[in-house]
Amino acid sequence: MPRWVLGAGAVVLAFAVGFWGSSSLPDDARGFELTRTDGTRINSQDVLAGEPYVIFFGYTFCPDVCPTTLAYLSSVLDQQESATGQRAQAVFVSVDPQRDTPERLAQYVNYFDERIWAVTGTQAELEQTAKTFSVFFQKVPGKGDDDYLVDHSAGILVMDDKHRLSGVIRDGEALDQALATLANAY
Repeated sequence: MPRWVLGAGAVVLAFAVGFWGSSSLPDDARGFELTRTDGTRINSQDVLAGEPYVIFFGYTFCPDVCPTTLAYLSSVLDQQESATGQRAQAVFVSVDPQRDTPERLAQYVNYFDERIWAVTGTQAELEQTAKTFSVFFQKVPGKGDDDYLVDHSAGILVMDDKHRLSGVIRDGEALDQALATLANAY
């Protein structure tokens, strides 16, 4: 099967899972304990206590969903800051610990916005975090050990100050709708 067909299928699957899976999170607090690119362990319940934040799952080798979503997210957060003086903390969770080294992950996220935290962990930690946030990711084998895609949920989860799901921002949705979704978290 041609690789572009697999890639297109991955995008459709990621959107569908992100749309329906993340929209149905129970009203419980969510959190994660992962490692930032500088080696610092982050426990979201402690570091982001009392603060709303947004969280997006992806990886640096992602051919289309991740770069467009991170660029869009940076723009939305800039608009939020201009309009309200507030800026939600953004967290990008890499679901590809095999290839996303701390250096590569930092460089990738800083290209879009240096204020976005990039975090990752072991495969077990990432699977637990994905389960906690009701998101999906799965490696899709390619031609070699480092030649693969990772299907993943595509929505940007907006967490309120008690770390409960407040809403989901879809890549490319109208700016006023994204800003309204962010405002509901405060």
